[in-house]
Order: sequence, then structure tokens, then C-alpha cells
Amino acid sequence: MNRFFPTLALFFLTFATFAQMETEEVVSETYLSNQSITFKPEEVFYAGSAYENDAFARGTIFIKGRVVESNVLLRYNALRDEMEVKMDPNASDATAKVMVKDPDIYTRILNKIFVYSPKKEGIDYPGYFLVVYEGEHYMLYKKITKDFIEGTKSMNSMTRDIPNMYKEKEFYYLVNKKTGTFVLFPNSRNGKLALFGNKKKQVKAFVNNERLNINKEWALKKTVLYYDSL
Repeated sequence: MNRFFPTLALFFLTFATFAQMETEEVVSETYLSNQSITFKPEEVFYAGSAYENDAFARGTIFIKGRVVESNVLLRYNALRDEMEVKMDPNASDATAKVMVKDPDIYTRILNKIFVYSPKKEGIDYPGYFLVVYEGEHYMLYKKITKDFIEGTKSMNSMTRDIPNMYKEKEFYYLVNKKTGTFVLFPNSRNGKLALFGNKKKQVKAFVNNERLNINKEWALKKTVLYYDSL
């Protein structure tokens, strides 16, 4: 009998250890794909960047609101609309993998939250969005895109070569938390105000009183916060 209990305890300890390892492996496989990240040739000069931020930064990965990986290195590739994950800070960037695209999986990179949305009303394609503001009824999302523009060689001594470049664009969406619908903010001030529907008059008065340039992100965020409180 004295031999039985240590053996049984060892069995349960070993079983629990393997169960934990299996759980961690399943979680890892849930958010991390086998796809390696895409590199640009180092010998070619590019103006701009394919990334929201060139360098990997410390971040956290969540699945359904639960932390599954903290203090991991993350980077958003806006050109390919991919989230890149590097587990070892001392390893080459070539070891990074692409995160699985799933609405249940989101990340925090420093103080920025990135979420993935499937195709739905108001957006034609699925993709990652940066959460600028989240209120009780509405959210303000920003979509960052990068377009690659191939450079051209100078035809004579009077002009210069135009290098390959990445052109960045930003789009802002008002997201209804109840319905999940997205509405794209137009570029113009009046177009943005019109988006607030029957609350336009109140929102316009607020914007005028606060002297807000709602074509600026910080001012648009403040405006959506006010709209959310009405």
C-alpha cells in the first residue's frame, strides 16, 4: 500500500502535465498558423513601409476575451492585412508566423487594439481594424491600407528616379455594437456630420462649440464619444 500512493500520485501528476501541454498546444495552434511572413528584398530601396509600425512590439493575444499569450512580439502588415507573431525576441524576424484570421482572436500591441472582422454590412472585405474608441453603443474603427507603387527609372539627367513606395490610406468607420454594421465616414466635414442621422443637429452644435476639426482623428474620436452619450 505504501508503494501504491506515490505511484498513483506520479500517474496523476504526469497526466496533468501532459494535459496542460496538450491544452497549450491546442491554444497555440488556434491562433498561430504555419504560414511564414513575407519579406521584401533588402537590396531594393522602398519609400515608406508595408507595416503599421516597422518594428515588432510587445503585445498580448486574446481569444474570446481571454489572454492566451502575453509579452509576445507582434507587428501588423497593412499591405497584406496580416498580423505577424514572433515568439522569441532574440530570433530572426524570419521565424515569425502569420496569426490566424478569426473574429474571436484580437491583439493589443502596446496601447493599440487590433480586431479582425469578417465581411458584413458596410465592409466589402474581411480584415483587421484598429479600435480608436469603444463606447456603450458605438465604436470608431480605423482601417489602415498600404498600396505598393512600383518606381520608375529616370529617362534623362533632368529628372530623378522614382523609388518603389508604399502609399498609406486611412479609413474610419462608425460601428453599431448592437447590429454590428459598419458605416464609412466620408472625407468631407459635412459628409461626416450627415452620418449621424437624426442626431446631426446636436452633434454639429457640439462640434462647433468645441471648435473641432473632425477631419482629425482625435477630434472625430471626441465627436463619436459625444454621439455615443446621446
